[in-house]
Amino acid sequence: MAQIKLKWGKEEFDVTIEEGTSVEIFKTQVWTLTNVPMERQKYTGFPGGMLKDSDDLMAKVAKLKPGSKIMLIGTAEGGELKMPVEKTVFEEDLTPEEKARILKEKKIEILPSGMKNLGNTCYMNSCVQVLNHLPDLREALESYNAPPAEGRDIDAVLTTQFKNVTQMLRSTTDCITPLQFVMALRQRFPRFAEMQGGGYMQQDADECMRGFLTVMSSTLKTDSGNKIDDLFSFEIKSSLKCLECDEEPKQESMEAQRVLLCHLGTQTEPVSHIHQGIALSMKEHVEKNSPVLGRNAQYEKHSMLSSLPTYLVVQFARFGYKGANEWAGTDASKVKLTRKCAFSHSFDAFDICSEELKKRLSLGRLKKKDQDDIALAKEREAFKAGKAGKGDSQSSTAKPEEKKDGDVEMKSSEAEDVEMKDALGLEELDTGYYELVGIISHKGRTADGGHYVSWAKHKKADGKDLKEDQWVLFDDEDTSFESWNRMTGAAIDLQGGRADTQIAYINIYRKITVKDAGNVLGTAAEETKPAEEAKAA
Repeated sequence: MAQIKLKWGKEEFDVTIEEGTSVEIFKTQVWTLTNVPMERQKYTGFPGGMLKDSDDLMAKVAKLKPGSKIMLIGTAEGGELKMPVEKTVFEEDLTPEEKARILKEKKIEILPSGMKNLGNTCYMNSCVQVLNHLPDLREALESYNAPPAEGRDIDAVLTTQFKNVTQMLRSTTDCITPLQFVMALRQRFPRFAEMQGGGYMQQDADECMRGFLTVMSSTLKTDSGNKIDDLFSFEIKSSLKCLECDEEPKQESMEAQRVLLCHLGTQTEPVSHIHQGIALSMKEHVEKNSPVLGRNAQYEKHSMLSSLPTYLVVQFARFGYKGANEWAGTDASKVKLTRKCAFSHSFDAFDICSEELKKRLSLGRLKKKDQDDIALAKEREAFKAGKAGKGDSQSSTAKPEEKKDGDVEMKSSEAEDVEMKDALGLEELDTGYYELVGIISHKGRTADGGHYVSWAKHKKADGKDLKEDQWVLFDDEDTSFESWNRMTGAAIDLQGGRADTQIAYINIYRKITVKDAGNVLGTAAEETKPAEEAKAA
């Protein structure tokens, strides 16, 4: 009788071999220990090489040196390699839609998709991309259901195609080809199908934007009218005064608009800032028939905003007509004003509002100032507490006391106030402040040529991980991340001044509101204390 040490993977066994045991019996014995079938068993460590079924086992065991180990090679039953339940798919085999879905599930940030240029359609692509990044409009499109085919007009078809395009842009990592959408657009607006020299002509992005809003105002219906007017429309209160007849009474009127114009002045009196240009557009001189004088007379028209939209669209009056000049031998043509007109990432509409609207805005502006002061005071307190706590590592790393059985966890008063305010459904107050969220720009010297691109705010600066606002540039098929400083700096400078660079043509601003929190559980008096202390400091 002999005893050997058998090693199998990380396990070791002491195997007793009776006198006269054959290789077959030995393998059967090992199978009972390891569950490795006899046909899979391979042994190393025996004198003379691998153990064969025809070998004399006892003779080989007799030749083993004291302390030597025999190595078993083989897979136990049930441990065999199996085919994967799911087929392995490589990245290059994924479709753009599948890749976009996986990246979103893993919360990996990806660049938004671009749109192919289908023959001077950069004006259309720019409008679609910037409108697609307005959440309120996108939600309205998602909930839109087209009427049955027999009752579907071209506006319904174009709106449906617009919805399809926005869905495709969010469901793929590749650029899309909006062929059906372009066909519907050109059918609805034949002007956009004009051709010259065998190709489609360049069109005005402002006309395209207004066309989209007009179409969707007839299809995206709401209880109050339509979603487009709910988001973009505002009331202008105008007064018309005859400059040549004091006896003629002042005429007042109200009109709804969706776009606010920003004039750029003249060569002798140029406009250098968006506030100046908009104020200039709100005051103009017109010539019309005077019922008192019985002839044409000069009138001065003053306009003010009597309501504010959720999204304020501002168009820079950069394109105009230049008459033909026989002496110079030039034909009439559209010209572009490349004059620089400064703007920032915010806009204050208070000065162009009516007195009635200003009174309503004053409450929201005061509330916003109080909230900003409170937030600033809290930041200062947190900063001071952070500096004081740096030298005291024990206090900064101390764990909160654990709750004992039966103890009730009490919420902070601040958390309770937030829950209370949310439950009350508090009214949002207008402030007159807006933040810039989208830009359509044009590069070139004429409206009949050049190239349009659009810019959409992607992330707002938080002062920590993101030091400045992050934007996305949509240049047809190509998309890229851009910073605000680069957009308004010497590298690009969307504010204008150079004809051969991109210049802002349409700005879209989103309204900033504050919640009328009121005095909830007496918190108003308490919250103003840190603000007053901050002012005193």
